[in-house]
Amino acid sequence: MIEYLIKSTVAIALLLGLYYLLFEREKMHRFNRFYLLGGLLFALVLPFISLPTVYNKTILQDITLIPLVLKQEPVTQQTNQNPLQLIVFSIYIIIAVALLIRFFRNIAAFRSKIKSGKTIRYKNAVLVLLDEDVLPHTFLNYIFLNAEDYYSKTIENELYTHEITHVNQKHTLDIIFIELLKIVFWINPLLYFYKKAIQLNHEFLADENVIKTYNHAASYQNCCS
Repeated sequence: MIEYLIKSTVAIALLLGLYYLLFEREKMHRFNRFYLLGGLLFALVLPFISLPTVYNKTILQDITLIPLVLKQEPVTQQTNQNPLQLIVFSIYIIIAVALLIRFFRNIAAFRSKIKSGKTIRYKNAVLVLLDEDVLPHTFLNYIFLNAEDYYSKTIENELYTHEITHVNQKHTLDIIFIELLKIVFWINPLLYFYKKAIQLNHEFLADENVIKTYNHAASYQNCCS
């Protein structure tokens, strides 16, 4: 397990560093999205990939060493390590379960907001009007807005387009994916930086679509700054 974490962390660090160095400032946000998601999957699978030639060179040596290892290694050597391994594993499970509970609580909070607010169909999304003071944000195909701002028509059309882009491109699924990985691999701090990179790229994608739709970048920056 420790060896796997080390290998996957190194791979994530290299891929994330390459992203910040070469791709983050480039205006190819669609590519960046798939690079981040694909690179993350690759980094998590990479430790399981082994070159067959390595095994071909060492397999005979390993087979000849098995009887010797079985004869020389006392049984008590493994049992002495079990309590420490059990404690470490228990801590890992406790924290993972706590993160899983928090994940489902966050999902439940969104569902509660959907039920408590007034819903209005908008294109292929659903507007959820809330009495609380909230900034426009998206979860799956739901766009959460302040009810007073909606009825007073103080929300710019560009902001609707921004949020509908998140819905159309299914950005929430990326966040759910990274959140589930953080539950399993919570010990890896680089996943938190990875999530920030993915979220920032989502904003670039939404902004890009707004500018393409309305063809006036300056006014959009003024209304959303």
